[in-house]
Amino acid sequence: MFEEVEMTRFRGQSVGIATGGSSHEREISLQTGRAFEQALASLDYDVTVYDVASDLGQIVGDRPAAMLLGIHGGLGESGALQGFLESLAIPYTGSGVLASALAMDKRRARIVCDAAGIPVARGFGLRQAELSRRPEIIDRAADEVGFPVVAKLNDSGSSFGVYICRNRKSLDDALGRLQDDVGQATSSGVLIEEFIEGPEYTVGFFDDRCLGVVRIRPGEGFYDFEAKYESSDTEYDIVTDLAITEPLEQWSRAAFGELGCRGVARVDFKGEPGSDDPVVMLEANTIPGMTATSLVPKMAAHKGVEFADFVEAMLATARLDDG
Repeated sequence: MFEEVEMTRFRGQSVGIATGGSSHEREISLQTGRAFEQALASLDYDVTVYDVASDLGQIVGDRPAAMLLGIHGGLGESGALQGFLESLAIPYTGSGVLASALAMDKRRARIVCDAAGIPVARGFGLRQAELSRRPEIIDRAADEVGFPVVAKLNDSGSSFGVYICRNRKSLDDALGRLQDDVGQATSSGVLIEEFIEGPEYTVGFFDDRCLGVVRIRPGEGFYDFEAKYESSDTEYDIVTDLAITEPLEQWSRAAFGELGCRGVARVDFKGEPGSDDPVVMLEANTIPGMTATSLVPKMAAHKGVEFADFVEAMLATARLDDG
């Protein structure tokens, strides 16, 4: 699958793994980091794990040959960490500065993808200063979107801070909770979108290779943080029906390209292709999770690629924005 990748490019050199951080996804990042460390250790790599919440100075001093990024959300996925590594000329995995920042900002990513003909849900974004005007927001949601709506943090992942609101009262409650979680970053805020019935799908990519399509079936409710990381009832099915996979791959490939992604990324959708109901892109994840329940490793395994080999391929493609 990775015949053209120089898999052993960084063997014999000191490499780093970025993990941890201070976002709501810290614990998931730590799990990803541990999985990466075990995979590379099994291949006899000289690995140092860095918690970006405390170890940036150590990265400057060590100057590893490459960095494998396993940090989700916050400064680790917003382009800030990527810019830091660019300034040190340390090649890193995943998308570059601009693509990372753009994908993290769901409101702006929606604008780019909508202009490219990729279906997105009706909705609008709100900045921190606007959140105190709840009656106006609720009226706007009712007029422009219609209940039920989804209220979620504009720059968070792992389904943290996502609320399905079926009436004005539940939206008011959700906005109150979200207001406490909105940060100061330019990508921060809240996104209000129409609620789409139907299943959730995710499409994985490794550069221009489509890794596959997975249908996600939570045991109950929707695919929230608990369903992703704590529930044993969530089912993940590899999809082979071309009537479903072909449009999802086409839209995902377009989103991957329009946002400027590279390396491993995942594009999520809601709705059933081929039905009368709408299908919309939810978001693009530039640093997908690599835990035991994560989706990209499942796709790679379905194609016969062992996890350690997949991680080495990721590391081997580390580069700078102009590399």
